[in-house]
Amino acid sequence: MLKVAVTGGAASGKTVVCEYFRRLGAHVISFDDLAREVVQRDSPVLESIVNHFGEGILTADGSLDRRKLRGIITRDAQARKVLERLTHPEIFSLFEEKVAAIQSRDENAIVVAEVPLLFEVGGQDRFDVVVLVEADSDLQKRRLMDRDGSSAAEAQALLGIQMAAEKKRPYADYIVENRGPFKEVEVAVRGIFRKITKSS
Repeated sequence: MLKVAVTGGAASGKTVVCEYFRRLGAHVISFDDLAREVVQRDSPVLESIVNHFGEGILTADGSLDRRKLRGIITRDAQARKVLERLTHPEIFSLFEEKVAAIQSRDENAIVVAEVPLLFEVGGQDRFDVVVLVEADSDLQKRRLMDRDGSSAAEAQALLGIQMAAEKKRPYADYIVENRGPFKEVEVAVRGIFRKITKSS
């Protein structure tokens, strides 16, 4: 069993990198999906979030308004820390459950986790290998605006709260530069996969 974290800034190309790992036989788990799972309507985590932030962060049907909450945490560092404290223990617990289920079926599995805020929450020690994905900030901003319908200011605010790439590099085992054609990214991922499977 090998646990690999793929991390990087918003819209840097983490999902693309994870997809290439999946095609090579890895099991991929998205922490964004886990985050959605732990804050489902009527969940204890969502109840804790509402207790702190108020019912204004809910949609009409009682589910979490993620965009509204994101707006709050990009403006308020303390609010962001509170949200991380409320959600990340549950997210990592759910991740370990899913890893255990995979391991019960395949002891030699390679599990690749897409973890947006790996270094920010100090989660890197939970993984055997850390892959950092980098992209130019202007490209990230354009992708956020296209993908999420964010305004330029919203995209810049989201990028602004994340740890700078140069501060992440010392903690990464491998770096994938997502600045050119996806074919180059695929070649880089294949190279990493060969190395980690050879050493595991």
